[in-house]
Amino acid sequence: MKRYFELEASMAYRLAEQETDTILETIAGAYIANNPPHPFVFRCYDRLSIPQLQDGRFDFKLHDKHPEAAYGQYAFALGMLWSDNIRSVETALNCYGPTKLLLNGKLLYKSSVAEEVNVETRKIVEVKLQQGWNAFLLIFQKVASGFGCIFGSNRSHSTPLDFMNPFQDRYDCGGWLYSEPLDDERFDETNFPDVNGSESDSSVRWLPSQVRTADQQSLMNCARIFGIQPNKVAYAWAKGNSVLPGRNRYTVKGWSAGQLRIWVNSELVAMSETEGPFELEVNLAYGFHNWLVESACGKEDWGFSLEASAGNEGYSFRQPHPVKGTNECWFYLGPMERTEDIVPEQLQTMYRLFEGDDAAGIGHYTYWRIDRPGVWIRPYLHNARYARWNYPIGVTLYGLLQTGRKLARTDVVRYILQHLKTCTTMYDYAMWDREQYGYPAMNTKLVDMKMLDDCGSIGSAMLEANQEVQDDDFVRLAHRIAEYMANTQERQGDGAFYRESKGYYMENTLWADDLYMSTPFLIRYYKLTGERKWLDDAARQFKLYKKYLYLSNIKLMSHVYDFKFNMANGIPWGRGNGWVIFSLSELLETMPEDYKDRGDLLAFFRELSEGLLARQGKEGLWHQVLTDEGSFEETSCTSMFVYAFARGVRFGWLDEIKLYAEAVRKAWSGLINHAFEGNGSVHGVCCGSKYSYSPDYYKYDLKAVTNDPHGIGIVLLAGIEADNMNRMLSTLPAAE
Repeated sequence: MKRYFELEASMAYRLAEQETDTILETIAGAYIANNPPHPFVFRCYDRLSIPQLQDGRFDFKLHDKHPEAAYGQYAFALGMLWSDNIRSVETALNCYGPTKLLLNGKLLYKSSVAEEVNVETRKIVEVKLQQGWNAFLLIFQKVASGFGCIFGSNRSHSTPLDFMNPFQDRYDCGGWLYSEPLDDERFDETNFPDVNGSESDSSVRWLPSQVRTADQQSLMNCARIFGIQPNKVAYAWAKGNSVLPGRNRYTVKGWSAGQLRIWVNSELVAMSETEGPFELEVNLAYGFHNWLVESACGKEDWGFSLEASAGNEGYSFRQPHPVKGTNECWFYLGPMERTEDIVPEQLQTMYRLFEGDDAAGIGHYTYWRIDRPGVWIRPYLHNARYARWNYPIGVTLYGLLQTGRKLARTDVVRYILQHLKTCTTMYDYAMWDREQYGYPAMNTKLVDMKMLDDCGSIGSAMLEANQEVQDDDFVRLAHRIAEYMANTQERQGDGAFYRESKGYYMENTLWADDLYMSTPFLIRYYKLTGERKWLDDAARQFKLYKKYLYLSNIKLMSHVYDFKFNMANGIPWGRGNGWVIFSLSELLETMPEDYKDRGDLLAFFRELSEGLLARQGKEGLWHQVLTDEGSFEETSCTSMFVYAFARGVRFGWLDEIKLYAEAVRKAWSGLINHAFEGNGSVHGVCCGSKYSYSPDYYKYDLKAVTNDPHGIGIVLLAGIEADNMNRMLSTLPAAE
């Protein structure tokens, strides 16, 4: 077989196959080191920027932004996109009128006359991103049919594109800039805007404007931000820094337009009932301090100013939490109803919504802003894996969790819990973010569940992790996932889960993968609630999927059934079969011995095991296409077969113990020799797949990837179960 690395670099060269704990520790440690627990990135975002639609694309409806523009005039839009590496992404445009797209100074797309007169025409444009920042320029001309376009990722649900402002002045702010109407087409390939320069040096006026009007400048901060809001209060939060050693007395001076309360490190230090100047003294220790100011709205103005000093030594304020795109120190929250008993710690956080009025004044929740016209703070998730919510991450977290338990590594378990808690804590905010901005800037699959991939795998991992903490947020979200599976997820008339996915390549299909995307969650939700209907649904799915996908002549499963053709694709893809038998083993473990369908499902497990055993490769691994020894030997399916066989031996589901135990040992040896590098890297994992009726697609088009999350958790689980099997076998009586 093809080697991914020299033998001397393999895990087997450094460790014996019996040293399972060290192997698991190395792989888990490498994953965590490469995916550190970095939180969200908080950025400034101008609500007057280009809005997003429900599909995640940006709606450059400039005929609404610039109704005064004359026919024939031009306008431009600039956005910056960061990429960690060179990669290609699919974008999609729908044109309101003549449109051009330039990337890094090169013309990528020019609309045709047919596209310009039919906004329903969707044009797919593949763009190749360079490593680092990429500058996108859209050029529009106003005609009678419209002015602008819709542009963004073709699949925002799985590949969201977070565009940022250009220019030094707005560096790191979220969203696009667009220009005022102009008579000439000022920019092109030979004259591309200097996106790294100063906005003031540009020959174009860019919007939204950062300049306050004279009326805004005449008002205090809260009045500028919130307008006049009778009987309401707002809060301002900043962090102060004392550089003097020990404790020192600081004099605080300022002005209040309306009633005022000030807390320092959660201690109420000042109250003012009237408008005018104020002065107080506070004792502050060396280091940082949280300041919270409550300002009540007056009749014509409201807000405050303050500064602190100790003799000739000044006292500086800074942001209470890092926010990109601004140097301003104070964050503002409101307008809200006044509450007499304030707990400052409950307000001094970026990780929750707050009861109050939203930007439109019609909602019941609000979030932090800064003192710039229309600018709010918005969290973005830029991590490749940590704090992500998707199905490969779900199985990865499950494997890491079980590894942490086996090795008694509380730090590994804590990493998993922090990952999940980061997702669930911000769930309410993410739903609000979508409502406010059109599309969420984090975890779109969590906010907008469209298919089983979006919830089942990671929902199952979340419920497994809930055994460690009994977390209310985990349970609340589990209820939502269960409601989705029961009432929203598409099913065939017989109850089988399938993918409706109108307009996409997988329209009206049923995938073997979806047994893992559904049944482990249903099993754990049954354990959580004690309601038998969830276990019944899991059992029913296996019986139905067998009807559609089982290849009885070879005792393997097809990857996909396509209802458009009323036939399965007939290709026994390795990982597809892995998802099936892996999940079936979890169902059998949970299912009561007297369950009505247990006999049929146990027979199905044995049939699949027999079919898979016959296809094990010479090196112990199974092939990408199970019936094609010319296809590459694949790591994730091999690991899932190890997992299932080892459990089958341990739980007594497989009669030929010696045969299957030997298959497990041979496969594990093959993995540590050929797939596991000594540094913890995992090789030979098939990339994420589509589907085809051609075996060549699986054999040649789907590539083996290193450290792909489809494989990390699975190999950890395989190692754990192989070790459990070996330990169990070592305790059995001697064979006669």
